[in-house]
Amino acid sequence: MKLLRFLLCLVLTEFAWVAHGQDGNRLFYDAVRTEAAGDLDDAITYYEKAASQAHSANLHGNLANLYLKTGNHGKAILHYRKALLLAPNNRELRANLTQAREIAGLPVRKATVDDSYFAPTTIGVWCWGVVILFWAGLWGNLFFLRALLPFYLKAVVMSSWAILVAFGAYATWRTDNNIQLLAREAVAVASDTSNGEEPSSIRLRRFAGDANDANAELKPGEIVHIDVGEDSTLKEHETPDGTIWYLARSRYGRKKGWATTKELIRILD
Repeated sequence: MKLLRFLLCLVLTEFAWVAHGQDGNRLFYDAVRTEAAGDLDDAITYYEKAASQAHSANLHGNLANLYLKTGNHGKAILHYRKALLLAPNNRELRANLTQAREIAGLPVRKATVDDSYFAPTTIGVWCWGVVILFWAGLWGNLFFLRALLPFYLKAVVMSSWAILVAFGAYATWRTDNNIQLLAREAVAVASDTSNGEEPSSIRLRRFAGDANDANAELKPGEIVHIDVGEDSTLKEHETPDGTIWYLARSRYGRKKGWATTKELIRILD
């Protein structure tokens, strides 16, 4: 559901940009001109302001390219992921993401069926497919059972239909699970330093708060999933200074701990 809300938000913001978004267009083209002039920091500022008003694969892709050029690997990977949500079949973006991960010293994850057949964007196909297959097969079988055909042939047809419906239900469940994972997905982003260099790691602390010891460390650009509580909301904690902390863990749970919302930025934010 959160992915559907995100995509709906993208549609609405794109409409708003067309109807009232002269400022968004101006910011985007200002960013392009500034980038062409070689002022990358100002170009990033313009792109970030434009991204706060609307989303597009081109915008996030350009922003990711600039972050990669300036050595901010965490935000480069974050915006490549955002761009790929909007253009999942864009090979150039996928290649750029792979390159960014290599530069950041992260293992290149091989594509799986969860990135294609069971990707979050396929949920509509699986849902409609199962519904159509179930009802079409149900009505078809009612007529088919009355036909003067051998019993074994009827059994084969009905078994095949049941297997297809079961597989469709499994595919829907698996895709929905990937949607939930996407809603919890965040990218580790290092805080800016005074010398402009990206810190080598982001600490996952035992408890929320700067004074606590680190449980583990993440490299900039590393992807984690935020834990959820019993009420299915993201597990977060606000410290007395007003800082929000997430409890997150790496993909296979080897690393776990607390980090701030500035250090862990969600893909769907």
